[in-house]
Amino acid sequence: MKTVNTFFNLNFKYKAVNYSNFNCEMGRCFVGEIAIPANQVNLEVSLVGGQSFRWRKVDTTDSKLPHLHGIAYNAYWELSQSTAAISYKVYPAPDLPEMKANYYGDLLRRYFRLDFDLNENLNKWRAAHEHFATITPHMKAVRVLDQEPLENILSFICSQNNHIKRISAMIDWFCSKYGLRIGKFNEREEFTFPTLAVLEENQKELELNLREAKFGYRAKFIAQTVAKIIDFGGKAWFDKLREMSYADARQELVRLPGIGYKVADCICLMSLGHLEAVPIDTHIYKIAQNVYMPKELAKVKTVTPRIYEEIANHLRNIYGPYAGWAQAVLFCADLQQFQTTKESAKKSTREDKEKSESCGSAKPKKKRK
Repeated sequence: MKTVNTFFNLNFKYKAVNYSNFNCEMGRCFVGEIAIPANQVNLEVSLVGGQSFRWRKVDTTDSKLPHLHGIAYNAYWELSQSTAAISYKVYPAPDLPEMKANYYGDLLRRYFRLDFDLNENLNKWRAAHEHFATITPHMKAVRVLDQEPLENILSFICSQNNHIKRISAMIDWFCSKYGLRIGKFNEREEFTFPTLAVLEENQKELELNLREAKFGYRAKFIAQTVAKIIDFGGKAWFDKLREMSYADARQELVRLPGIGYKVADCICLMSLGHLEAVPIDTHIYKIAQNVYMPKELAKVKTVTPRIYEEIANHLRNIYGPYAGWAQAVLFCADLQQFQTTKESAKKSTREDKEKSESCGSAKPKKKRK
């Protein structure tokens, strides 16, 4: 039997500007708007830049700013952005209980961590290192998403040695198999992320089903990780990870099969509120080598555990307790440049397919000789 979590705990100082409850064509929905300047939220990069794999950009002719549709917190969201606000239309999963309309505005605020004063911290990071001033203003408006731990953990297991398009397809299949149907939108069936209870019910055949769906070696890691999370206490364990120190939470996470320190740092940063976690992937390593630690890393060719810690600690010393968020800005800015370079190359050759690297997939694609 498929189930969904019924609610999420929220604690915000601000409310959505306005909101309404509608019976929309595709079912019960809520419509609202959150006043937030576009220079404080880069909607597109935050949602489709490798943090989550359940969002898609929708082409429109009525706005220069992006429209994005996706699934988060057991609901289907349609987001659009103006220079002064984010507008949303949200369709909760049918089995969810009735919630007050402002609940979903607060939920979206939690997702984008809008209680975090990004402008204040951008000024601090700019003062901390001259490199930060070289990043274009719109890239600095990257928000670190607040995602559910189970989805984040299993998604980043899928991301290992993978690219965003395929990761998204794998997650879509996983949700259609074990999640709860939300509805049909833009000719696509959309589903919630599976609950731990449902995965526990299907534990015996989980690995086999994943292998048949071409998850490869990740099938074993996912099945074993689900079993471990259940053994550790499920949601109660996640709550403990949030209350632990960053170092302790990280050590707990690497007890899961297929989870190394880099993915553990991604989970700490994006799901557990440990904003000092600094994931070191290929992009951040290259930035550190060229900008932050050129002498120390001049002859380094491999990111060993020792080198990983040295880079992460160096960035924490520069950018302080929210260094993980600063890292996200650096990552997205470098990733955009990486993608632009590859797009230019595609004009003369079709051999290199676009590959947007996520936090859990640090190996760049090898070029054909």
